[in-house]
Amino acid sequence: MSQLTLGTVAVIGAGTCGVSMLKTLREDGFKVTCFERRKQVGGLWAYTDDPTMTSALPSTRAIISKYTCGMTDFPMPDKYPSHLSTAEFQEYIESYAKHFDLLKDVVFGALVQRATRNKDNTKWNLEMLVNGEQQTHEFDKVVFCHGYQTQPVMPAFVGKELFEGQLMHAQQFRTTKDLEGKNVVVVGMSSSASDIINNILPVASKVYMSHRRGGYIFPTWRKGVPGDLMVTWRRRQIVAFMQHYLPGIYKWSTDTALRLLMRSHWGKLDPEWRILPSPSITLSLPGASNSLIPLLREGKITSVHGIKCFTGPHSLELNDGTVLEGIGAVICATGYTANLHATPFLEQSRPPNYGGPDLVRLWMNVFPPQYADSMALLCHSAYGKNNGFSFNDVQSMAVSNVFKHTHSLPSQEVMNKWIDAHHNWLATRYRQEPLGFEASAVKTWEFQQFLHDVAGTGMENLGWGWKGWRFFLQDPKMSWLMNNGVETAHAFRYFETGKRRTWPGARDAIIKANEAVKVFPVKDEKKAIEAGAFGVELEAAN
Repeated sequence: MSQLTLGTVAVIGAGTCGVSMLKTLREDGFKVTCFERRKQVGGLWAYTDDPTMTSALPSTRAIISKYTCGMTDFPMPDKYPSHLSTAEFQEYIESYAKHFDLLKDVVFGALVQRATRNKDNTKWNLEMLVNGEQQTHEFDKVVFCHGYQTQPVMPAFVGKELFEGQLMHAQQFRTTKDLEGKNVVVVGMSSSASDIINNILPVASKVYMSHRRGGYIFPTWRKGVPGDLMVTWRRRQIVAFMQHYLPGIYKWSTDTALRLLMRSHWGKLDPEWRILPSPSITLSLPGASNSLIPLLREGKITSVHGIKCFTGPHSLELNDGTVLEGIGAVICATGYTANLHATPFLEQSRPPNYGGPDLVRLWMNVFPPQYADSMALLCHSAYGKNNGFSFNDVQSMAVSNVFKHTHSLPSQEVMNKWIDAHHNWLATRYRQEPLGFEASAVKTWEFQQFLHDVAGTGMENLGWGWKGWRFFLQDPKMSWLMNNGVETAHAFRYFETGKRRTWPGARDAIIKANEAVKVFPVKDEKKAIEAGAFGVELEAAN
């Protein structure tokens, strides 16, 4: 089937999500053009000095290991350490794009400003700046893959006009220049906050970690093993069952287990740090850091309450009434939200008894009901994507199957009823935890099941039903590895379902990943962390 048969598609963004979408749609018969405002593929892993773009820092290390991330049909090279650096991740994405000859279909330096329907409501017009030149291009379909970490969420501090020091969001942070010898307040306990703190500690006079509430902080390693290797497909399905059918039991048991894990790994936590108690993990994403709690214990950083207001050129008051003097900079690692400015036609609504931000109306958090067959937004879900990276191809295959009508869509009425019910669910979350509320949250079990079904990954062959038992009897080794071994993305290309392409190398790649992790647990966890942090081969830690 020729590309022209299925029409033209614009993909916005050339990060991991965008290049996956470009490849999948092109393979399925669409003529695809990808628009990326950076000068290279990689998304936030493509480091840039431009403070208007979200970028991992040169010092950043992935919080998931190479064993569980990567594309479904392009394994991580052996040369990489357990946890990739920013440059290594960008190199991997670049090599993926070159391997599948994707770069010829990417327009770099392109900032998409607005998507509108043409006069006869049959196609999309994309208005954009391409290397400073205003252009408009027409497409049959559009997929936004520019990520949900695009628009910084900046607190509206009272009295900020009084402050004469540096006040910035983490998105703007690139260097410790001008922070030498200063007292710095970093707002938040996220992975980004940890990254920034580790960068500024060598030069700052004093570093405060400001947070309004507690939060789970998990290490990237657990007893000499990368933490993500503890998660298997079988365990994920058990969790999904409990989330769906036993939510109260799931919430209690999970939070109890996580509190025990925190204490068993970190030891006794000083109550003055206010790390615990934490909001339920069912309502708020945890942080990941190997250093925050050790730094608190060593006294190298100081935990303080949230900022109430600025009181002078270099002073601020905290929520507990404490006043900090001599503050030279405040850096807010307070998260992001999806930038939907290019899609002003999206409808919004508010459920009853809800005090949060307006909620965008997207079926399954992906498709606008009125344009579900021609537009998808993969930039509005901060939850529900396995480890995010490995789920890219599942999303891409699902969107492609919708666009080419392999999967039929429900009526707009059915979609809108789903959205109303979903917004009511979001409202209950807001009432339980307004501080950590995430408007793009999804019911993980529903979101993942939907995308797997539409993509046709065949993962139901690993279930408890007759398909699962049949696969076990046919191939017990692979059944065991795929259910209980390393949760690799290659499993999503293993089964023949007729709804997407399989990958002949999936079996060998799954076996190889499970062989590779036999080096764990390493004897010295500190050395293991250093191996992941500095690119030393893990075997050297033994």
